[in-house]
Amino acid sequence: MNNTNVTVTISRAVRDVSEVVGVCEVVGNATSGNNTLTSVVFEPAFCGLYGLAPSLAPALILLLVCFLLLAVFGNGCLVGVILTTGHMKEPGNYFLVAMAITDTALALAYNPIAISSLAHGSYPAGPWCRIQAFFIIFLSVLSLHSLLCVWLCRYVHIAYPLSYRKVLTRRRMVHAMCLCVLVAAAPAALGVSPIHAFTLGAVEEVLQSFEQPQTLITPCLAGPEGTILSVSVNLAAMLAIVCLVTLICYETRRSQTKHDQKLTWNAQAEDRESKMQAVYTLLIVVLVNWITWLPAFVVTILLKFGAVSLAAASPWIDVATIILQSATFSDSLVYAFRYHIYRRALKKMYREIRNIFTDA
Repeated sequence: MNNTNVTVTISRAVRDVSEVVGVCEVVGNATSGNNTLTSVVFEPAFCGLYGLAPSLAPALILLLVCFLLLAVFGNGCLVGVILTTGHMKEPGNYFLVAMAITDTALALAYNPIAISSLAHGSYPAGPWCRIQAFFIIFLSVLSLHSLLCVWLCRYVHIAYPLSYRKVLTRRRMVHAMCLCVLVAAAPAALGVSPIHAFTLGAVEEVLQSFEQPQTLITPCLAGPEGTILSVSVNLAAMLAIVCLVTLICYETRRSQTKHDQKLTWNAQAEDRESKMQAVYTLLIVVLVNWITWLPAFVVTILLKFGAVSLAAASPWIDVATIILQSATFSDSLVYAFRYHIYRRALKKMYREIRNIFTDA
């Protein structure tokens, strides 16, 4: 007997029971020959914050709508200011543009579906869920690796102040961006692949597939292989960022003591201040990202080691997911406070609109 068919059969039976008694988690057994398959089936509509208190749906929808508007507006302002301001058109900031666009796309891939699920009390399934699972992994990995490229460019600016334009050529920038896309696409494609390795055992637990989410607020899950690979490449990127931060601190201290470097930095005194401000801003961005990822990381560890069941943890999974989604606009908030990009963008928009009416 195919284990997928067994799970589907149990899932249908559990759905009927769930609709009657409102349970979130049910365990069912199916026997095939000498093997017994234990399947833990979850009904997303009865899990999480919505299952705990359906009356919270309007407040959750309002919160997700605000998050979506902040992501689109904030990242749009950041992109607009970088592309229209002369001194910000440096190589590293183009990766910042890519990160802002990726964060906006990530919000568009998650928020509308979560809002629709909360409004209707149902969740997407099948191909639509698989598409969302692909883009959630692809865009999250691409965003983090774009941030890694921003740090790499910042290191080149600090370590090689007179030759960074020769190092950061347009061709190398394009190659780096293509590499980021490939690194992000690999775990996403693997995660939605229909081929997954499940071995039937005497007491084996088969969790929900990626063709439906864990709750109405959480995005659709990819397969375990893609999830593990995406977490691995993201951890590698974060370690690389930590190494670059260390190298930047080392190069900054060395430039203040080594004669040749000191002369170079003194010759670029004005530029030095802006470079260090950019470094401090990136540090704040990384710290904010760590804060937004920490709740999801803690919940994942607790689930991994069996400290709490998925049914019991589902409300906290929703809370961690909402906090994690704030990362789609937190970067632009940091730049708004550090560089006043919102005010600058609104001033540009006002001038453009005023010029249109004046010319008319």
